[in-house]
Amino acid sequence: MSPNTPAPCVAAAIATHRRDAELRRLLLALRESSVPLTGGIFVADNASSAETQAVCRDAPLPVTWIPRPVNNGPGPAWNAGMVKAMDNPQVSHVLVLDDDVVPPPETVRVLLDALDSSGAGAAAPLLFDEHPHLWAFPEPREAPLRDAVRRVHTPEAARGVFGPEPHPFCWATGACMLYTRAALQTCGLFREDFWMLGEDLEFSMRVASRLGGVFTAQAAVPHLPPAPDPKTAPVSQRIKFLALLQNLSYLAFHSPHSAHLRSYLAGNFKRYARTEGFAPGTLWDAWCAFYQGAYGKQPAGTPAGARLRERAKRRLGKS
Repeated sequence: MSPNTPAPCVAAAIATHRRDAELRRLLLALRESSVPLTGGIFVADNASSAETQAVCRDAPLPVTWIPRPVNNGPGPAWNAGMVKAMDNPQVSHVLVLDDDVVPPPETVRVLLDALDSSGAGAAAPLLFDEHPHLWAFPEPREAPLRDAVRRVHTPEAARGVFGPEPHPFCWATGACMLYTRAALQTCGLFREDFWMLGEDLEFSMRVASRLGGVFTAQAAVPHLPPAPDPKTAPVSQRIKFLALLQNLSYLAFHSPHSAHLRSYLAGNFKRYARTEGFAPGTLWDAWCAFYQGAYGKQPAGTPAGARLRERAKRRLGKS
Protein backbone atom coordinates (compact mmCIF):
# COMPACT_ATOMS: atom_id res chain seq x y z
CA MET A 1 0.00 0.00 0.00
CA SER A 2 1.50 3.35 -1.01
CA PRO A 3 1.87 6.14 1.59
CA ASN A 4 -0.82 8.19 -0.18
CA THR A 5 -3.40 5.40 -0.12
CA PRO A 6 -6.14 5.95 2.48
CA ALA A 7 -6.25 3.46 5.30
CA PRO A 8 -8.76 0.69 4.56
CA CYS A 9 -12.18 1.00 6.13
CA VAL A 10 -13.39 -2.55 6.75
CA ALA A 11 -16.94 -3.55 7.65
CA ALA A 12 -18.21 -7.01 8.60
CA ALA A 13 -21.41 -8.70 7.38
CA ILE A 14 -22.45 -11.69 9.48
CA ALA A 15 -25.27 -14.15 8.80
CA THR A 16 -26.69 -15.87 11.87
CA HIS A 17 -29.60 -18.06 12.93
CA ARG A 18 -30.13 -19.15 16.55
CA ARG A 19 -26.43 -19.52 17.30
CA ASP A 20 -26.08 -17.02 20.08
CA ALA A 21 -23.07 -18.63 21.79
CA GLU A 22 -21.18 -18.83 18.51
CA LEU A 23 -22.12 -15.27 17.55
CA ARG A 24 -20.97 -13.98 20.93
CA ARG A 25 -17.65 -15.82 20.46
CA LEU A 26 -17.23 -14.33 16.97
CA LEU A 27 -17.89 -10.77 18.18
CA LEU A 28 -15.30 -11.22 20.92
CA ALA A 29 -12.80 -12.36 18.27
CA LEU A 30 -13.56 -9.35 16.06
CA ARG A 31 -12.94 -7.05 19.02
CA GLU A 32 -9.35 -8.30 19.02
CA SER A 33 -8.75 -7.67 15.31
CA SER A 34 -5.46 -5.88 14.68
CA VAL A 35 -7.33 -3.91 12.00
CA PRO A 36 -10.29 -2.22 13.70
CA LEU A 37 -13.56 -2.74 11.83
CA THR A 38 -14.22 0.97 11.48
CA GLY A 39 -16.88 0.39 8.81
CA GLY A 40 -19.15 -1.28 11.35
CA ILE A 41 -20.37 -4.79 12.14
CA PHE A 42 -23.73 -5.78 10.67
CA VAL A 43 -25.44 -8.93 11.97
CA ALA A 44 -28.33 -10.15 9.81
CA ASP A 45 -30.47 -12.36 12.05
CA ASN A 46 -32.48 -14.93 10.09
CA ALA A 47 -35.86 -15.63 11.71
CA SER A 48 -34.76 -13.05 14.24
CA SER A 49 -35.04 -13.54 17.97
CA ALA A 50 -34.90 -11.33 21.04
CA GLU A 51 -32.02 -13.44 22.34
CA THR A 52 -29.85 -12.69 19.31
CA GLN A 53 -30.80 -9.03 19.48
CA ALA A 54 -29.55 -9.01 23.07
CA VAL A 55 -26.21 -10.55 22.01
CA CYS A 56 -25.77 -7.73 19.52
CA ARG A 57 -26.85 -5.06 22.00
CA ASP A 58 -24.43 -6.34 24.67
CA ALA A 59 -21.53 -6.98 22.28
CA PRO A 60 -18.06 -5.68 23.24
CA LEU A 61 -18.05 -3.37 20.21
CA PRO A 62 -20.75 -1.53 18.24
CA VAL A 63 -23.00 -3.89 16.30
CA THR A 64 -25.95 -3.17 14.02
CA TRP A 65 -28.63 -5.86 14.39
CA ILE A 66 -30.65 -6.48 11.22
CA PRO A 67 -33.78 -8.52 11.96
CA ARG A 68 -35.06 -10.74 9.16
CA PRO A 69 -38.51 -12.38 9.30
CA VAL A 70 -37.55 -15.77 7.83
CA ASN A 71 -34.55 -18.07 7.58
CA ASN A 72 -34.00 -18.49 3.85
CA GLY A 73 -30.30 -19.11 4.04
CA PRO A 74 -27.09 -17.14 4.48
CA GLY A 75 -27.12 -15.50 1.04
CA PRO A 76 -30.02 -13.10 1.72
CA ALA A 77 -28.64 -12.38 5.20
CA TRP A 78 -25.17 -11.57 3.88
CA ASN A 79 -26.77 -9.34 1.27
CA ALA A 80 -28.65 -7.44 3.95
CA GLY A 81 -25.43 -6.87 5.88
CA MET A 82 -23.42 -5.90 2.81
CA VAL A 83 -26.03 -3.41 1.63
CA LYS A 84 -26.01 -1.71 5.04
CA ALA A 85 -22.21 -1.65 5.06
CA MET A 86 -21.99 -0.21 1.56
CA ASP A 87 -24.34 2.63 2.48
CA ASN A 88 -21.26 4.16 4.07
CA PRO A 89 -19.17 5.53 1.17
CA GLN A 90 -16.02 5.27 3.30
CA VAL A 91 -16.21 1.46 3.46
CA SER A 92 -13.48 0.01 1.24
CA HIS A 93 -13.82 -3.70 2.13
CA VAL A 94 -16.47 -6.02 3.54
CA LEU A 95 -15.57 -9.07 5.61
CA VAL A 96 -18.28 -11.69 5.01
CA LEU A 97 -18.60 -14.19 7.86
CA ASP A 98 -20.50 -17.22 9.08
CA ASP A 99 -21.38 -16.99 12.75
CA ASP A 100 -19.28 -20.06 13.64
CA VAL A 101 -15.81 -18.89 12.60
CA VAL A 102 -13.22 -17.47 15.01
CA PRO A 103 -10.81 -15.23 13.07
CA PRO A 104 -7.46 -14.72 14.84
CA PRO A 105 -6.45 -11.08 15.38
CA GLU A 106 -4.21 -10.85 12.31
CA THR A 107 -6.75 -12.30 9.87
CA VAL A 108 -8.01 -9.02 8.40
CA ARG A 109 -4.50 -7.63 8.08
CA VAL A 110 -3.26 -10.73 6.27
CA LEU A 111 -6.22 -10.72 3.87
CA LEU A 112 -5.79 -6.99 3.19
CA ASP A 113 -2.12 -7.57 2.38
CA ALA A 114 -3.09 -10.40 0.02
CA LEU A 115 -5.51 -8.12 -1.81
CA ASP A 116 -2.99 -5.28 -1.94
CA SER A 117 -0.18 -7.44 -3.37
CA SER A 118 -2.39 -9.29 -5.87
CA GLY A 119 -4.83 -6.59 -6.96
CA ALA A 120 -7.65 -9.15 -6.59
CA GLY A 121 -11.23 -8.46 -5.59
CA ALA A 122 -11.53 -11.22 -2.98
CA ALA A 123 -9.25 -12.93 -0.47
CA ALA A 124 -9.86 -16.13 1.46
CA PRO A 125 -8.07 -17.82 4.36
CA LEU A 126 -7.80 -21.53 4.87
CA LEU A 127 -10.42 -22.93 7.25
CA PHE A 128 -9.58 -25.44 9.96
CA ASP A 129 -11.56 -27.44 12.49
CA GLU A 130 -10.86 -27.76 16.21
CA HIS A 131 -8.01 -30.30 15.89
CA PRO A 132 -6.86 -28.28 13.78
CA HIS A 133 -7.29 -30.12 10.49
CA LEU A 134 -8.10 -28.54 7.18
CA TRP A 135 -11.88 -28.15 7.04
CA ALA A 136 -12.35 -26.39 3.70
CA PHE A 137 -10.06 -24.99 1.07
CA PRO A 138 -10.30 -22.80 -2.00
CA GLU A 139 -9.84 -24.43 -5.38
CA PRO A 140 -6.45 -23.18 -6.65
CA ARG A 141 -6.40 -21.93 -10.20
CA GLU A 142 -2.96 -23.50 -10.72
CA ALA A 143 -3.39 -27.20 -11.43
CA PRO A 144 -0.34 -28.43 -9.43
CA LEU A 145 -1.65 -26.67 -6.34
CA ARG A 146 -5.02 -28.46 -6.62
CA ASP A 147 -3.30 -31.71 -5.68
CA ALA A 148 -1.16 -30.00 -3.05
CA VAL A 149 -4.09 -28.46 -1.18
CA ARG A 150 -5.65 -31.90 -0.75
CA ARG A 151 -2.49 -33.25 0.86
CA VAL A 152 -2.15 -30.67 3.64
CA HIS A 153 -3.95 -31.14 6.93
CA THR A 154 -2.63 -28.55 9.39
CA PRO A 155 -1.93 -24.80 9.27
CA GLU A 156 1.80 -25.45 9.55
CA ALA A 157 1.78 -27.90 6.64
CA ALA A 158 -0.23 -25.47 4.53
CA ARG A 159 2.24 -22.65 5.15
CA GLY A 160 5.09 -24.99 4.26
CA VAL A 161 3.47 -25.91 0.94
CA PHE A 162 2.05 -22.54 -0.15
CA GLY A 163 4.49 -20.10 1.43
CA PRO A 164 3.58 -16.53 2.33
CA GLU A 165 2.35 -15.36 -1.07
CA PRO A 166 -1.29 -15.33 -2.18
CA HIS A 167 -2.43 -17.78 -4.87
CA PRO A 168 -5.33 -17.36 -7.33
CA PHE A 169 -8.45 -19.42 -6.70
CA CYS A 170 -11.32 -20.57 -8.91
CA TRP A 171 -13.78 -20.63 -6.00
CA ALA A 172 -13.70 -20.51 -2.23
CA THR A 173 -15.94 -21.51 0.66
CA GLY A 174 -17.55 -18.37 2.03
CA ALA A 175 -17.38 -18.81 5.81
CA CYS A 176 -14.73 -16.07 5.98
CA MET A 177 -14.04 -13.91 2.92
CA LEU A 178 -12.81 -10.36 2.41
CA TYR A 179 -14.22 -8.53 -0.62
CA THR A 180 -13.24 -5.13 -1.97
CA ARG A 181 -15.85 -2.46 -2.50
CA ALA A 182 -15.05 -2.63 -6.23
CA ALA A 183 -15.88 -6.35 -6.25
CA LEU A 184 -19.33 -5.74 -4.75
CA GLN A 185 -20.03 -2.78 -7.02
CA THR A 186 -18.92 -4.70 -10.11
CA CYS A 187 -20.30 -8.16 -9.38
CA GLY A 188 -23.41 -7.43 -7.35
CA LEU A 189 -24.66 -9.50 -4.44
CA PHE A 190 -25.12 -13.15 -3.52
CA ARG A 191 -27.82 -15.04 -5.33
CA GLU A 192 -30.78 -15.73 -3.08
CA ASP A 193 -32.15 -18.89 -4.73
CA PHE A 194 -29.60 -21.40 -3.34
CA TRP A 195 -30.93 -21.68 0.24
CA MET A 196 -27.50 -22.80 1.47
CA LEU A 197 -24.28 -24.56 0.42
CA GLY A 198 -23.59 -23.06 -2.96
CA GLU A 199 -24.30 -19.35 -3.04
CA ASP A 200 -20.83 -18.67 -1.62
CA LEU A 201 -19.17 -20.76 -4.32
CA GLU A 202 -21.13 -19.03 -7.08
CA PHE A 203 -20.36 -15.55 -5.80
CA SER A 204 -16.65 -16.25 -5.26
CA MET A 205 -16.41 -17.65 -8.81
CA ARG A 206 -18.19 -14.59 -10.17
CA VAL A 207 -15.76 -12.25 -8.44
CA ALA A 208 -12.70 -14.36 -9.30
CA SER A 209 -13.63 -14.47 -12.98
CA ARG A 210 -13.97 -10.69 -13.24
CA LEU A 211 -11.58 -9.19 -10.70
CA GLY A 212 -9.56 -12.14 -9.43
CA GLY A 213 -9.66 -14.00 -6.14
CA VAL A 214 -6.76 -15.21 -4.01
CA PHE A 215 -6.20 -17.34 -0.94
CA THR A 216 -3.35 -17.29 1.52
CA ALA A 217 -2.12 -19.94 3.93
CA GLN A 218 -0.89 -17.14 6.19
CA ALA A 219 -4.46 -16.81 7.40
CA ALA A 220 -5.74 -19.91 9.20
CA VAL A 221 -9.26 -19.44 10.57
CA PRO A 222 -10.99 -21.94 12.88
CA HIS A 223 -14.47 -22.98 11.74
CA LEU A 224 -16.23 -24.35 14.82
CA PRO A 225 -19.93 -25.12 14.33
CA PRO A 226 -21.91 -26.27 17.36
CA ALA A 227 -22.33 -29.96 18.03
CA PRO A 228 -25.38 -31.29 16.18
CA ASP A 229 -28.56 -32.02 18.10
CA PRO A 230 -28.87 -35.83 17.98
CA LYS A 231 -32.65 -35.52 17.66
CA THR A 232 -32.57 -33.34 14.56
CA ALA A 233 -29.15 -34.16 13.08
CA PRO A 234 -30.27 -36.96 10.71
CA VAL A 235 -32.90 -34.77 9.04
CA SER A 236 -30.72 -31.65 9.02
CA GLN A 237 -27.76 -33.51 7.54
CA ARG A 238 -29.89 -35.14 4.83
CA ILE A 239 -31.60 -31.98 3.63
CA LYS A 240 -28.36 -29.97 3.66
CA PHE A 241 -26.60 -32.69 1.68
CA LEU A 242 -29.40 -32.72 -0.89
CA ALA A 243 -29.19 -28.94 -1.17
CA LEU A 244 -25.47 -29.22 -1.81
CA LEU A 245 -26.01 -31.84 -4.52
CA GLN A 246 -28.71 -29.78 -6.21
CA ASN A 247 -26.66 -26.59 -6.11
CA LEU A 248 -23.50 -28.26 -7.36
CA SER A 249 -25.46 -29.90 -10.19
CA TYR A 250 -26.88 -26.52 -11.13
CA LEU A 251 -23.51 -24.76 -11.00
CA ALA A 252 -21.71 -27.47 -12.94
CA PHE A 253 -23.99 -27.10 -15.94
CA HIS A 254 -25.40 -23.59 -15.79
CA SER A 255 -22.81 -21.24 -14.34
CA PRO A 256 -20.47 -19.65 -16.92
CA HIS A 257 -17.57 -19.89 -14.47
CA SER A 258 -17.88 -23.39 -13.04
CA ALA A 259 -17.86 -26.13 -15.67
CA HIS A 260 -14.86 -27.58 -13.80
CA LEU A 261 -17.25 -28.52 -10.98
CA ARG A 262 -18.54 -31.37 -13.13
CA SER A 263 -15.45 -33.35 -12.19
CA TYR A 264 -16.54 -33.19 -8.52
CA LEU A 265 -20.13 -34.29 -8.95
CA ALA A 266 -19.52 -38.05 -8.94
CA GLY A 267 -17.44 -37.85 -5.77
CA ASN A 268 -20.08 -35.84 -3.92
CA PHE A 269 -22.89 -38.19 -4.95
CA LYS A 270 -20.77 -41.15 -3.88
CA ARG A 271 -20.13 -39.50 -0.51
CA TYR A 272 -23.87 -38.92 -0.13
CA ALA A 273 -24.61 -42.60 -0.72
CA ARG A 274 -21.93 -43.72 1.74
CA THR A 275 -23.21 -41.27 4.35
CA GLU A 276 -26.97 -41.60 3.90
CA GLY A 277 -27.22 -45.20 2.73
CA PHE A 278 -28.33 -47.04 -0.37
CA ALA A 279 -32.05 -47.35 0.29
CA PRO A 280 -34.04 -46.81 -2.93
CA GLY A 281 -35.81 -43.73 -1.59
CA THR A 282 -32.53 -42.20 -0.45
CA LEU A 283 -30.96 -42.69 -3.87
CA TRP A 284 -34.11 -41.39 -5.56
CA ASP A 285 -33.78 -38.15 -3.62
CA ALA A 286 -30.20 -37.82 -4.84
CA TRP A 287 -31.29 -38.39 -8.44
CA CYS A 288 -33.99 -35.74 -8.04
CA ALA A 289 -31.40 -33.28 -6.69
CA PHE A 290 -29.23 -33.90 -9.74
CA TYR A 291 -32.14 -33.71 -12.17
CA GLN A 292 -33.54 -30.49 -10.74
CA GLY A 293 -30.13 -28.83 -10.71
CA ALA A 294 -28.69 -30.07 -13.98
CA TYR A 295 -31.80 -30.45 -16.16
CA GLY A 296 -34.37 -28.34 -14.37
CA LYS A 297 -31.90 -25.44 -13.96
CA GLN A 298 -33.16 -24.89 -10.41
CA PRO A 299 -30.93 -24.35 -7.36
CA ALA A 300 -32.01 -25.62 -3.95
CA GLY A 301 -33.69 -22.38 -2.89
CA THR A 302 -36.41 -22.71 -5.53
CA PRO A 303 -39.83 -24.33 -4.87
CA ALA A 304 -38.57 -27.55 -6.44
CA GLY A 305 -35.75 -27.70 -3.91
CA ALA A 306 -38.15 -27.02 -1.05
CA ARG A 307 -40.39 -29.89 -2.20
CA LEU A 308 -37.41 -32.23 -2.31
CA ARG A 309 -36.44 -31.30 1.24
CA GLU A 310 -39.97 -31.82 2.51
CA ARG A 311 -40.12 -35.24 0.87
CA ALA A 312 -36.79 -36.19 2.45
CA LYS A 313 -38.08 -35.09 5.87
CA ARG A 314 -41.20 -37.23 5.50
CA ARG A 315 -39.13 -40.18 4.35
CA LEU A 316 -36.87 -39.95 7.41
CA GLY A 317 -39.87 -39.53 9.64
CA LYS A 318 -41.19 -42.90 8.51
CA SER A 319 -37.89 -44.73 8.95
